Amino acid sequence: MKTIVLFTALLASQLLMANDYEETMKLNIVKLEKSTSIEEMNQIAALFMRIADVEKMEWLPSYYASYAYARTTHFMNDADSIDSALDHAQAILDDLLKQKSDESEVYVLQGFIYSLRITSAMRGYKYSTLSNQSLEKAEQLNADNPRVYYCKANNIFHTPKMFGGGSDNALPLYKKAKALFEKNKSANTLFPGWGSYHNEVMLQKCLAKK
Repeated sequence: MKTIVLFTALLASQLLMANDYEETMKLNIVKLEKSTSIEEMNQIAALFMRIADVEKMEWLPSYYASYAYARTTHFMNDADSIDSALDHAQAILDDLLKQKSDESEVYVLQGFIYSLRITSAMRGYKYSTLSNQSLEKAEQLNADNPRVYYCKANNIFHTPKMFGGGSDNALPLYKKAKALFEKNKSANTLFPGWGSYHNEVMLQKCLAKK
């Protein structure tokens, strides 16, 4: 693991010398979107943290590092490994929340991380409540953020129907997210853009159950 971290740190330094901040970030965001393993995600998270160490006034490198660690859980099955990865993501996000307490995307990521903590029915109420509280804050800061409604829809979809969940109740939010994904394309190519593809997958899944 130390070898990987040293390698990625060196690579990040070389990239930052060879290209400007924006080009380096674009390259690593593309890599993040294409990653299909825990090892790749961890390497990219380490790269983003190296960029964050260099570009101390920028918040997006830390954001993507936290997001990448959270995404590693998509390749995990056991709760302990998931919690460990999310602890790492949360530690980065905690610092970011102090830096960017007025940014909707940061609270969306917090809501996303909380939802990933739901690895058993016993955790459902606690972490779904925390997730939805974070998403409410994100909505207050930017009601046009499509990831707010995508994440809210996911929470509802995975909640038992007897508690107000299920596909029928999630569908309107997936539809709203879809409309906002199509409408609100940021001119800033570094700005978070995740969620659109999976929102469409879930939307079609809900429609198929009608």
